[in-house]
Amino acid sequence: MGDGAPRGRAIPGRAVDSTEDAWILATLPRAIAYARSLVGPGDADDLVHDCYCRLLAKRSTYNLPADGTRLLFRSLTRAAIDRHRRARPAVSIEGDVVVGIADVREARPDDAAIGREMADRIGQALGLLPLAQRAALELAALGYSRDELADALEVTPGHAGVLLHRARAALQNHLTNHRRE
Repeated sequence: MGDGAPRGRAIPGRAVDSTEDAWILATLPRAIAYARSLVGPGDADDLVHDCYCRLLAKRSTYNLPADGTRLLFRSLTRAAIDRHRRARPAVSIEGDVVVGIADVREARPDDAAIGREMADRIGQALGLLPLAQRAALELAALGYSRDELADALEVTPGHAGVLLHRARAALQNHLTNHRRE
């Protein structure tokens, strides 16, 4: 990067470093999945794009291959919270949670109906959670440690644990109440 010449593919308007390309390709699927869990599928791609653009604009300040993933998820969390504060999101009737069935050809109709109903209930429960709790739950489901949760949510590790615990308890409570109905 020292000579200023572009490396890798040329993208109009910016010099590309192959390590940045590799970082983007490695983090993109998880970033989109995380953003979808926070803002829904309609706004997730725009949110991810905006966060990548902001980080790439400051690539001279940041070491994206080393610290970019942490910065990206922190940026996505903050952007989702900002978007949430501006406009209250609506929960889809169909829900954003997809319950997979191993082999659809052998699935019984009642199993499929129960799976769809459970997916709806989980989607409703996730929609009722405060954004910080939902973010903690989604990051934990992606395999992030409590320290990484705290870093992404900009809270202490203890508070990240509390958010995760409260999210799980609220989800369990909602699903338990549904079973009683």
